[in-house]
Amino acid sequence: MIINDKSAISEHKDWLVNRDFQLKKLLTRDLPLQRVGPHLRHGLKRALNADDPDTIRDSGRAVALDLIRRGELLRVSIQGDDPDTLRFCLIKGTRELVDLTPLWVNGGGGDPVPSPSVGAGRGPLAPGSLPQSFQAVSGFLGAMERAQDLQIADVQSGETATILGNILGLLAGFTPQFKLAVLLHSIETPGKPGDPVFGIEPGEAALGWIGMREQGHSVWIPSPQEFPGRVRMLMESDPDWEEPYAGVAVPLWEPSNSSEAHDRHEAGLLFVVGETSWGRDPLLKLAARLSRFVTNRWRHQRDVNQKIHTDALTGVCNRAFFDTQFTLELERARRSESPLTLVIADLDHFKSINDTYGHQAGDCILRMVARRLLEELRRIDHVCRIGGEEFALILPATNQAAAQDVLARLLRTDLSEEVRVEGRKTLIKATFSYGAVTFPDAGTDAFELYRKADAMLFLSKDLGRNQCHFWSSEGEHFRLNPPAS
Repeated sequence: MIINDKSAISEHKDWLVNRDFQLKKLLTRDLPLQRVGPHLRHGLKRALNADDPDTIRDSGRAVALDLIRRGELLRVSIQGDDPDTLRFCLIKGTRELVDLTPLWVNGGGGDPVPSPSVGAGRGPLAPGSLPQSFQAVSGFLGAMERAQDLQIADVQSGETATILGNILGLLAGFTPQFKLAVLLHSIETPGKPGDPVFGIEPGEAALGWIGMREQGHSVWIPSPQEFPGRVRMLMESDPDWEEPYAGVAVPLWEPSNSSEAHDRHEAGLLFVVGETSWGRDPLLKLAARLSRFVTNRWRHQRDVNQKIHTDALTGVCNRAFFDTQFTLELERARRSESPLTLVIADLDHFKSINDTYGHQAGDCILRMVARRLLEELRRIDHVCRIGGEEFALILPATNQAAAQDVLARLLRTDLSEEVRVEGRKTLIKATFSYGAVTFPDAGTDAFELYRKADAMLFLSKDLGRNQCHFWSSEGEHFRLNPPAS
């Protein structure tokens, strides 16, 4: 169609006078927003409220390209324009002409808008063809992949589910036309409704395609009924999703420093859900790229957590980790109504070791005792160095009786090490004094529990060291002595 419309060309030049006004006018008054999916409308509304021109323009592009893909905007040519660029469109069923240039031009000029490579319609796409909106999302991902080294995720916790949840939240702002979720194999319970990172119960895992799928294989899911219940709940909880949807599940790999495929371990499945019109092949390609991004971001976040939360000398967790993790573990124990034991440990006569053998020998002893503590405790326990020679042990799901068994074993542990002092090997033996409290018997507040454990530690030191005292609600502190040699 050729339109010889001088007024339209004039309007195209006039918009440069106030490009932000023209951009908002296009997105709030000119485009037929009622013809796009509610999730895109919702994303555009958020962008307009943020009042950031770049964000508004990115969201507007996704809306316009979706309208073109649906056939609701029809490309037209203006006499004198480059026939290979897209500036003007007619709204389907009307004589209204809209100028899309504000969506791509930041200033007085800009790159021409490429013609869409896919015709109108919402049916499945032909193999090898990708909608323009897919190319826009792919461009966003390319920019994000170049920023992989930015420390943009939450560093307050090293939990896998927390890290992955933050990554999905980051991606949600760039992919409003999709819903993302992760099924983690390591989570044995589904978790809270609405969580984008979840586990799956054994009964549901054994049913349908989940139980039949081989690890490493991707799955096309054309029907909402074939999604896990948690994904369906995630979709149904969003009032902006009203249209039929389909999706894919692709492997999500654990971070690894190895580039060999056989060294990869599948951590779970990444679900990418969108409108049924996207089709299988585009969604599979997009999901595979999203999965790579999530794994890379996960690896960077893990490295950040290790640097921030690891004690450089001993390799165990540091005080910053303890301050955060103890609060998290206490909240988890409160919700699950399970016990939690906190132990404060202090090396006996450590100043004397430093004064007698030197600080280098003292550092060797600190590394040795940290290593022995890790060897004696479970993987779910946390060993933290919270001071010079002071350590804190967080023992989840551990009542006082179980904690007494743990401390009895620690008091029996040989804490001796041969170190080189002035060129000769010297055997140095160390002991710990301990103070312990158990939630909820000793209290429910983190500060209160720490204060009581610290008081029990000082009691152990005052009464001779190399022993442990447990706080008792009856007022009679339980004393645990080392075994007789």
